[in-house]
Amino acid sequence: MKTGFESAARTFVACMTPPGSAALATLALYGPNAWPIIRDSFRPHATKDHRLPDQAIPGKFWLGKLGAGPGDEVVVAVKQIQPAPYVEIHCHGGREVLRYLQDNFESHGAESASWEELTQQIEVDPCRAAALIELAQAPTVRIASIILDQYQGAVSRVLGEIQSAFERNDREEARRQLTELTGCANLGRHLTNPWRVVLAGAPNVGKSSLANRLAGYLRSVVDAMPGTTRDIVTTRLALDGWPVELADTAGIRAAEESLEGQGVALARGAAAEADLCLWLLDGSVEPIWPGYQSANLRLVINKVDLPPAWSHEKAGEALRVSAETGEGVAEMCAAVAAWLVPDPPPPGSPVPFTPRICDRVESLLKSLDAEGHGDFADKMKRFWD
Repeated sequence: MKTGFESAARTFVACMTPPGSAALATLALYGPNAWPIIRDSFRPHATKDHRLPDQAIPGKFWLGKLGAGPGDEVVVAVKQIQPAPYVEIHCHGGREVLRYLQDNFESHGAESASWEELTQQIEVDPCRAAALIELAQAPTVRIASIILDQYQGAVSRVLGEIQSAFERNDREEARRQLTELTGCANLGRHLTNPWRVVLAGAPNVGKSSLANRLAGYLRSVVDAMPGTTRDIVTTRLALDGWPVELADTAGIRAAEESLEGQGVALARGAAAEADLCLWLLDGSVEPIWPGYQSANLRLVINKVDLPPAWSHEKAGEALRVSAETGEGVAEMCAAVAAWLVPDPPPPGSPVPFTPRICDRVESLLKSLDAEGHGDFADKMKRFWD
C-alpha cells in the first residue's frame, strides 16, 4: 500500500504519538540520512567526545541532548538499519518542544510526514501497515483484538489460500473462502467507523430520556413540551464491544412549516440512512406507529413502568424498556448488538478490516463469478497497491 510519498533518496521525520500535550512523545526519522542527521544534532552523555558511532547499531539507545544550545534531553533508539535506517527519538511531549525538534531535523534536510505515511514505509508488509494504522483508532478492546488478528496475518493467510485455490483451478474452494470473507465486510466497515443507531418516534415517547439512560449522563434536553428536540443529538457508545453512534432525533409528526418541521425532516432522513432505527412507542398512551416498513426498523415500547394504555402484544416481539427506571435497557443493548453483528467472528478469524479492503474483497468475488473469471488474477496481484 505504498504511495507517491516513498523515495529511496529522501529522509522523513514524523511524530508517532497523538496530537496534544503530554509528558512524553516519540519522533521518528526514516531514510538514508536518518543516522547522519542524528549524529549532527545529538550529543550523548555517556561518550567521551559526545558523539554517536559512525554507523547505526540496531537495538542500541543513548541518553543525551538534542538540538543547538541547551537542547532537549532525549533518548535516541535505533530500531532498524535495513532497508533504511529507522531511528526513534523519545522526548518531552510539549507542543513547542516537538516543534523545535522537528524544525531542527528539517533544517538538516529531513522532510515532514504524517505517522500514517511513515508507517506505510517502515512496515514492509502492507497488510500489517494498514492494521497498525487502524489499531491506533480502535475504540474498544474487542475491536482491537480483531484488528490484531489481522496484523498477525489472519486476512493475509486466507487471501493467499484463495489465490492458491485459483491457481490450481479449484474455483469452488476459492469462491467458498471469498464468500466467507465478504460475509464479514459489513463488520469490517464498522470496526473504526461506528454503526449508526437512530432513536425515532412520535414526540414525547421518551427518545431523549432513553438516549440519556444509554449515555449515562444528561446528553439530551428532556421536557414534556413536544418539539423540545429539534436537531440530531449524537452520542458515541459501545454495545457488547461494538462501536455505536446513537442519534436522538426530533419527534416525527406533521410540523413541516416550522423550525420544528426542519427537525422532523432531519429525523426522517437520519432514520432512513441508519444502520438500525429503533422506533419508540409509548406504552402508557395510544401508540403512533412508524407508518413504513424497513429491514433496519425495530420496535421498542418505552414507559413500561406506567400502566399500559393498550395491549403491548400488538407490537409483536418489540422490546420493552423503561428509560425512567432502566428496566429492560440491558436486554435492549444486547439485542441491538446482536442485530448489528448477528455472527461475531471467533478469535483469529480473517476480517477485511477497512472499507477499502472490504471493497476489494467484494470486487474479487464479482470477478471470480464473472464469465471467464474477469480480471481476478490481476486484482489479486494488485490487492495491496
